[in-house]
Amino acid sequence: MRVQAVTNEAEFADALSIRFAVFVDEQAVDPESERDNLDDDPRTLHCVAYADDGTPLAVGRLLAPHTDTSHGAGTSHGNMDPALPHIGRVAAIKQARGTGAGRAVMEFLEEAALERHGASGEVRVELSAQDQAMDFYARLGYTAFGDGYLDEGIMHHDAYKVVSF
Repeated sequence: MRVQAVTNEAEFADALSIRFAVFVDEQAVDPESERDNLDDDPRTLHCVAYADDGTPLAVGRLLAPHTDTSHGAGTSHGNMDPALPHIGRVAAIKQARGTGAGRAVMEFLEEAALERHGASGEVRVELSAQDQAMDFYARLGYTAFGDGYLDEGIMHHDAYKVVSF
């Protein structure tokens, strides 16, 4: 398995195919909401985990500070700090769940957050996690904070992790 940054339209199509399979097809998220303007922001980093045979397994994205205006204080979606990098749209196809693909995506995005947005060897990364995925994030060292909220009809909580060298 390898995780790589999305650098072309074919890789971005792979990323979207996973997101739509998981969020739209499995979880009934509105397709209009799944694809947003942050996907096209040049500061957004998308990545895909591929199996050795080239099958796309998992996906995620890293939003640069001051780009996520739909989450955080003053919105109905949690308390994340917009001045911090946010990880989101993390998903794995059914066959890849429990294989480490999701963990690999998270580690890739955390390293990128540290490299791109870290100061003094560390960075606080925040995310909005579906409640059913909170155990996954807790195993990766994330701590939930704030009250829960509905996003696309699915209960979420915010979580953070300080990533360091």
